[in-house]
Amino acid sequence: MLAILIQTALMLPQGAAGAPDTTIETTLPEINFFDEVVVQDEEKGPWSGSADAGMTLISGNNESSNGSANFEMKWAEGLDAFDFGAHYAGTRTTNKATNDASTTSRLYLYEAGYDRFFTEAKDFYGYAKASSREDIPNGLQSRNDIGVGVGYSFFLYENASVSVEGGSSYVAENKVGTLADSSAVARAAYKFATPIMEAIDFDGAGEYLNGDDIETYTQDFGVSWSFEEAWYLRASYNIAWDGNPSAGFSSTDRRFNLVVGTSF
Repeated sequence: MLAILIQTALMLPQGAAGAPDTTIETTLPEINFFDEVVVQDEEKGPWSGSADAGMTLISGNNESSNGSANFEMKWAEGLDAFDFGAHYAGTRTTNKATNDASTTSRLYLYEAGYDRFFTEAKDFYGYAKASSREDIPNGLQSRNDIGVGVGYSFFLYENASVSVEGGSSYVAENKVGTLADSSAVARAAYKFATPIMEAIDFDGAGEYLNGDDIETYTQDFGVSWSFEEAWYLRASYNIAWDGNPSAGFSSTDRRFNLVVGTSF
């Protein structure tokens, strides 16, 4: 009798009353890609930076050597971000006929800044900054500034953004052959970054200061090629303009640099 009941149960169609449930349930692991990205960012840590250097030697009627070095460090966590930069660019020329050597450019630039974002989107922020610039062969003994203001970033598409800033700064400068001057000035600045090809990026930044006898504009445009995971080749064009240069000095200095660097 028991054997007959077992055979009858096995022959019942699926879903019929008394039929055994032969459904096989499978459970797939829940994957949240956003959580994975967040974990990777946390593992990377708040610190990042870059360092690069380059040198050019020219021979002929005059012998010339150009050297440059740049170092940048950034820390960002939550709604706070700090950055620091140190830059050097110099040119030394030797006249082969007279064997006289002279330094035609020796730029030292130090920068530090703090950004406090007001939104989780990190588009609207307040800033505090300070910098020190020196290029005695081109007429600038020192220009030190400290200032505060606000900025806004426009995120155009992936890895592309434009930021504008406005505020006020206090500037103290000393030019070759003139008396030292200091003044509160208005400040306007911008910066941008965008990819133009795979592994090739275009970026730039500019700053304008104006107040009393102080009026300056500086800019830095560059193209970077990431030829390895953490290594890049960068070509940049820099301008430093002074609205009131010292006697005997030009108002505009231009530099072209080619450097190899690493990011970390």
